[in-house]
Amino acid sequence: MGRIMKEDDIFISGLFDLMNLRFGPSQGPKEAFGGIEEMAELQREFQIFQRGRSLRDCVAVLNLGGFWNPRARNRWLQLIGDLGAYESDMPGVNGNDRIMDMMVENLASRRPLPVLFQAHDSRSEDGRRVIVRNAPTGRFYIEQNHIVVSIPMLPKTAPRITGQSTSAARKAPARASKATKAASKTGRKAPRRT
Repeated sequence: MGRIMKEDDIFISGLFDLMNLRFGPSQGPKEAFGGIEEMAELQREFQIFQRGRSLRDCVAVLNLGGFWNPRARNRWLQLIGDLGAYESDMPGVNGNDRIMDMMVENLASRRPLPVLFQAHDSRSEDGRRVIVRNAPTGRFYIEQNHIVVSIPMLPKTAPRITGQSTSAARKAPARASKATKAASKTGRKAPRRT
């Protein structure tokens, strides 16, 4: 999925930051009001998150696609929209629906938990699945229970492995070219192919 962002991959961390601020811990009442408490209020008023609705549309409505680069925003919205084509950690539930179900339930609860959005390498043990889990802390420096949502991504340069199961793809040995092997023996870099 990181491939969707292409050369705009440098914006991914900032886009996650936007989402994590919007759904993060509240900073307090009155002028510090925001984060997950504000989102719970907006949910009660406008029902932004609904089962069967696309997370992509919710992200667009909340303007969480970034405002500084239209191409990056549109690629991010496409990436979020594609989560429906991915499995989740809950059997039989796709990635979009897994996140939407969690958001509806969490925002309706008496004390909604902050939600931390992040990515994991789809070549890792978590594979090409959307993972949603409770965590005793989102980031180690914020000691508060969170819900962590991790979406799968690949670097734009990672080779696409097709026709293999996820576990087989993770265990596939990396093949080095002859030039790379020769360069590692001599300590020189392999020449770039054009």
